[in-house]
Amino acid sequence: MAIVKMKKLRFMTVSSQASDLLRELQLLGCVEITEPRTMGEDELPGGLSRCAGADAARLRADHAALISGIKLLDKYAPVKTKILAPLPEAKLSELLDEKNLPAGIRLAEKLIGLDDRIRRLSAQESRERALVESLQPWRDLDMPLDCSGTRTSAAILAVFPASAEMEKIRLALRDATENAELFLVSSDKDLHYTVLVCLRTDMEEAVAGLRPLGYSAISLGDVAGTARENIAAAETRLDEINREKADCAAEIIGEAPGRAALKLRADTLSIMIAKAEAEAKRLCTESVSCFEGWVPEEREAELAEALGKYDCAWETADPDPEEYPEVPVKLKNNRFTRPLNMVTEMYSLPAYDGVDPNPLMAPFFILFYGLMMADMGYGILMIIAGLLVLKKKKPKGGMRTFFELMLVCGIAVLLSGLATGGFFGNSIVAFSEAFLGITAGDMPVWLQKFNDGLLFNPLDDTVFVLFGSMALGFIQIITGMIVGFVQSTKEGKFWDAVMDQGSWWLVFAGLAIGAVTGFWWVAIAGFAALVCTQGRSKPTLIGKVVGGVASLYDITGYFGDVLSYTRIMALMLAGTVIAQVFNTLGAMTGNIAFFFIIFLIGNMLNFGLNLLGCYVHDLRLQCLEYFGKFYKDGGRPFKPVGINTTFYNITE
Repeated sequence: MAIVKMKKLRFMTVSSQASDLLRELQLLGCVEITEPRTMGEDELPGGLSRCAGADAARLRADHAALISGIKLLDKYAPVKTKILAPLPEAKLSELLDEKNLPAGIRLAEKLIGLDDRIRRLSAQESRERALVESLQPWRDLDMPLDCSGTRTSAAILAVFPASAEMEKIRLALRDATENAELFLVSSDKDLHYTVLVCLRTDMEEAVAGLRPLGYSAISLGDVAGTARENIAAAETRLDEINREKADCAAEIIGEAPGRAALKLRADTLSIMIAKAEAEAKRLCTESVSCFEGWVPEEREAELAEALGKYDCAWETADPDPEEYPEVPVKLKNNRFTRPLNMVTEMYSLPAYDGVDPNPLMAPFFILFYGLMMADMGYGILMIIAGLLVLKKKKPKGGMRTFFELMLVCGIAVLLSGLATGGFFGNSIVAFSEAFLGITAGDMPVWLQKFNDGLLFNPLDDTVFVLFGSMALGFIQIITGMIVGFVQSTKEGKFWDAVMDQGSWWLVFAGLAIGAVTGFWWVAIAGFAALVCTQGRSKPTLIGKVVGGVASLYDITGYFGDVLSYTRIMALMLAGTVIAQVFNTLGAMTGNIAFFFIIFLIGNMLNFGLNLLGCYVHDLRLQCLEYFGKFYKDGGRPFKPVGINTTFYNITE
């Protein structure tokens, strides 16, 4: 597979047909509209100006309102849906029908208003409950809370720490002044709630005497009347608030039948937003609209047929090399390589003049993932999950790519498990020995072979697995270098490729020959080639020599890259050992029920950890060790104006 060749597109049409033409391009789904050029209004060619199209900002605001309305219905009136249920279907004509949009937006705004009212009521409810909580300790006080005393006497609400004894507090008050009294209203685990009554002339002495014991005057704000009266009034208001909240919630629930219509209108607005954003990128005269963009070369004929229906002029051209950074990238993949789009896009799309990494990466990524997990049971789970979701739910976009990748990797995990003898670790042997009294040696020969692995067992053949992992890594690194060699040759840099990649191949071949036969001259020739060629870009002779000699240090980088592939062995052994540990723990209980409980919990944990861990480490091998040998990244994705929906699958 390859990177799809793109054509630079320019077309102009009469402004009265521009909207219909863009809708046609949306249906076609193969044209990306771009800004004509980065320039200000004063730099535009004579007669051209930026056009005022549909208000994309307003459309986005309406779309956000619809999404909020849908979420509110899901919150207040949730519906049970099957996990694997596919999206409902809608005809394209229904999605393009805009006449019911105002009603949908009004409904969404009504739902948002009701929810805002509920939130305001909830805030008011919190304040009322806080008031009740603050007044509860003073419930038994008959004195109005806003009473501060008389002209000559003062009444102060005060609290003391619960650790302070009331007798000691009263003694301290009597020592401070005889014209004061302290009344205990209530106590809890934190505080004593009291009323201090004293002559105003003695208030300072009373407070000074009580302060060492934790005296703290409190204020209840503008609360008037007794605490009991205020609590009763607050509880009445709480009842009213709860009734109003229930009424608002019931009104939202009553609009639940409109959920499907809101989702349909949200998808309609998504289509309108894409069209409005494309319209905003055009340049206009009084009667003509001008567009620029990109179209895949393979769909140029379809575009010509679509444009031929309108009064427009258009042209396509191959992009110049200096335009390559601006050219959008679309990868052309088959069913085998398409799942790897997830890996490539997570790292970075290739540059337009680069190479599609998916077909070059797919065999290695899938093989390495299979070897890292290497368990028939886990592979079967991955295959079942992938097939069920793809067949039942029919996902789109990234979710579809994820489960396609899970499916192909699951097949690799199953085959690797068959080769290495893993079926949920050693579950068959552990169960048979613990509960059936059948040892591994007493099992049928075919089952012994099944348990031991058709090719090798990672626990018994650790050295083989170690060197096999490094050998696979060396093969992938050499493959990356070959791809880099071919790319350089296509760019007219054949001799650079010979000096950069060829010299290292000579070194690797020489080291292998020397290790086997003791003949080291081939390796010496390779090192000499590196010294003579790797400093060629330096301007001075000394710089060339120093650069060439310094390049010899790069051999440690290659050794490090090869050693990095030992993570294949590490993950294979780790997954196998963890599964066996849980199987052994389950067997030690001597109870079949406990065995299966421990077996399920342990293997599910191991499966989950390996599912993510193997992906991360496999991704690292591809992106760092492999891509570093040939990959030119920095491409931007091809984003054609099209019909993209969230809540419905489109039927014709």
